[in-house]
Amino acid sequence: MVKILIADDHNMMINGLKLILAVRTDFNVIATANNGLEAIELIKKDKPEVVLLDINMPLLNGYQTLQVIKTDFPDVKVIVLSMSADRKSVLSMLEAGANSYLFKNTDDKTLFKAIDEVSNGRYYVSTEIQDVLEEFLSGHKDYSKKGNQKILSSREIEIVKLITDGNTNAEIADILFLSIRTVDTHRKNILYKLGLNNTATLVKYAIENKIFLGLD
Repeated sequence: MVKILIADDHNMMINGLKLILAVRTDFNVIATANNGLEAIELIKKDKPEVVLLDINMPLLNGYQTLQVIKTDFPDVKVIVLSMSADRKSVLSMLEAGANSYLFKNTDDKTLFKAIDEVSNGRYYVSTEIQDVLEEFLSGHKDYSKKGNQKILSSREIEIVKLITDGNTNAEIADILFLSIRTVDTHRKNILYKLGLNNTATLVKYAIENKIFLGLD
């Protein structure tokens, strides 16, 4: 019996998934959540084996929730359900630890296959993005560098938000009650983790990847 948690901010989506999964007697939906924080609390309490995770959720989005899951509950398998099919989105979620990435309009057989595959320790994605998974697994040169990077801390994400709003180190220091030196150290660490060279490239990267940095 595979214990499953569904995290999505739309109850219609949750109810639809529950009906689909009920067809398989070896699947058991033990909990549902409407936001990332609720999902994390339910994972602690109910200990699911597989999480079906939406990306666009309140409080903690899917990317942030995935980070916490893979840090605090590394054995939990995560299947991302999204409408976004662009390469960057898929790679970002895989790099953050997703075991599967499916489009929300996927059919029931594909969903069943994904749950079976991740339960057995394998990756699985929608057919249309199979090449992106292969790129991820082969350590594509444009993304392998990021594969060794640590994920930004909540403080670093906060600083990125302030940087993208145009604040200087001194202004950020005043807002966060930190020393200018501490802010500068954070800024340098952020650039290092993201493999960027300067503040201008950081702002550009943050704008293009804001949902995955928790900036939405």
